[in-house]
Amino acid sequence: KILLIRPKMLMANHGIYREMRWFSPWSRLRQVEEYFLPRMIQGVTGQDTVPFGDCVLSTKDTCIGTEICAELWNPNSPHIQMGLDGVEIFTNSSASHHELRKADQRVNLIKSATTKSGGIYLYANQRGCDGDRVYYDGCAMVVINGDVVAHGAQFSLDDV
Repeated sequence: KILLIRPKMLMANHGIYREMRWFSPWSRLRQVEEYFLPRMIQGVTGQDTVPFGDCVLSTKDTCIGTEICAELWNPNSPHIQMGLDGVEIFTNSSASHHELRKADQRVNLIKSATTKSGGIYLYANQRGCDGDRVYYDGCAMVVINGDVVAHGAQFSLDDV
């Protein structure tokens, strides 16, 4: 079942990334609309529509929010407001390429995201080559209240 499609709100538009050439960020803060799923997906999930927009998932026990890739690096990262609103678990699926010392910056940003207001940050990053000139260094991690409690492998060309 698809619970939510959360679009990117802040685009990577620096260095090797030029997302704004092809995409527009979602700019409607805290607004959601119904998205009609393609028939092929409807057949698999049994759903006609799914929420699409800037929101979080609340359960009886916790609240889950997500950032996407470069949003973590922004001075006004979505995790800031989400944390103030009670989100306890943050996720981030990323395609952050390798640069010298970038992994260290990434770890510090993720630790900082949960140091002040607490919570859990689940970070997944691509690992391997893109088939051209970009190498993604992996480094998936779990951070709880500012402490790295699990850290994935880096620099591998093995299948994931």
